[in-house]
Amino acid sequence: MKQALRRELTNIVFLILIVAAALVIFLLSRTGGESSVPKVAQTATATDTPAPAEATATQPASRGVPESVFQTFLATSDVFSAKQDRRDARVYVLTYGKSPSIAAHLRYEVLGGSVSSVELTCPLPVKYKDKGKTSIEAYLYETSQEQERALSGAVRVLLSEVLPASCADDALQRSTVRYWAEQAMLLAKIGDDFEDTLHGYRFLAYRKQGEDAQELVCVLYLA
Repeated sequence: MKQALRRELTNIVFLILIVAAALVIFLLSRTGGESSVPKVAQTATATDTPAPAEATATQPASRGVPESVFQTFLATSDVFSAKQDRRDARVYVLTYGKSPSIAAHLRYEVLGGSVSSVELTCPLPVKYKDKGKTSIEAYLYETSQEQERALSGAVRVLLSEVLPASCADDALQRSTVRYWAEQAMLLAKIGDDFEDTLHGYRFLAYRKQGEDAQELVCVLYLA
């Protein structure tokens, strides 16, 4: 009986060895196909490419004085009187002289808080060719001549005062402005114009038909 038990134990041990050997062979077959060399992780160095910036249109800076400075000049001038429009703070009526007085309309634009353009509009008196044959026609002729002389002086003075005062530097001289005023007064009919540029300042004068009469328009561009 002992011999039979010994044979059974031997068989059990033999079976265990066979199973263990089979298990080892199975595990070796699983790991044999994989490379024993460790993989080196590749790190890609990405170059940071900034997003293209949006193109922004930059407006040139105005060479005019700050708006508050220009308004103070208009309100305190002792050469002419300035009345501000109730509906538009950038529109004025400038009055120069007394007998006769000349009224001109002033409008200005602002860019970045500074004056960028100044426009002066003057109604033109009706012209008469001669004194006519009656006393009334003679009176109208004389009055027209007087108003034309007064207008010429008013345009010269108002432009010489207002335009240099709107500039932030001293590049615009009064002598230049007086020359511009003289050229503006030489415009004879609707559609005539005069244009000049000095040190980056652009001046434009032209005649047009207004609501009641022809008008002389003078504009200084500061930007």
